[in-house]
Amino acid sequence: MLNNGEEDFLWGARAFGQSPLMPFVHTFLNLEGAGAGGRAVLFRTTDKEVTRAYAPSPKPFGSVVAADGFAMGLIRSQTDYVVLHDIYGQRGLDLAFYEPRTRYHTNQDDARHTSKASLWHMLSASIKTMENLSSSMAKFSGPRSDKDVDKVQNGKPSEGVWFDLFGAAFAVFSLHGLFAWSVAIVVAGPVILVLLSYVLHRFDRYYFFAGRISVHAHMEDDPVNIKGHTGFFRFPIAFAISTGLVVGSAFLLKKLNPLIIYSSSYAV
Repeated sequence: MLNNGEEDFLWGARAFGQSPLMPFVHTFLNLEGAGAGGRAVLFRTTDKEVTRAYAPSPKPFGSVVAADGFAMGLIRSQTDYVVLHDIYGQRGLDLAFYEPRTRYHTNQDDARHTSKASLWHMLSASIKTMENLSSSMAKFSGPRSDKDVDKVQNGKPSEGVWFDLFGAAFAVFSLHGLFAWSVAIVVAGPVILVLLSYVLHRFDRYYFFAGRISVHAHMEDDPVNIKGHTGFFRFPIAFAISTGLVVGSAFLLKKLNPLIIYSSSYAV
């Protein structure tokens, strides 16, 4: 679907709701441009199953953090995605160019000022995603989550977590899996720490918060002062100072040059 009227309340996508094709759509891939080039980032999906259709794409790029930003209202701009999903109940993905941001909504925001590499990246991801969505009909069968009997069945979605691995691979797993791993790490961390502390204490090598130690226990040497208790204060002091410098520098930069955010992501 090629449409227009996006800047005026997404009228192009809303008009598609009157199309006789709408009842037969079970998934969608929305292509956007928040910049004139760069890699096409997968910044939002409806569920884990449609995200897995994108995962085999060449050079995948994206993170669920962007989707969380939209869900929390931190990113207030919207795309046709919200019409297709929120209003018409379809399941799908949002894929977009996002850099250079300085060309967005300017006379350089066009195909002439992008690159073949950028177009290839979005095109290759689109072809692979659509092939997987079209060949995985079994995953999108069953009653719809919005219970709309006038549209083709597309199944019930499940929440997922996803991110790319250095632009070479893509990880997708369920939110319940992330919760299970998080609980396992939270529980295993203290257990390992207790066991390690016990072993160190057993071999008389537990120097945590120790003030003085004897180098040779069987000899009458003077204990060595290691000032182990200072480690308790060293980390929070260093953390507070480094955090203050970073935050202070950011506010100073914003005050001196508030438009620098539009110059380069590396400068920011």
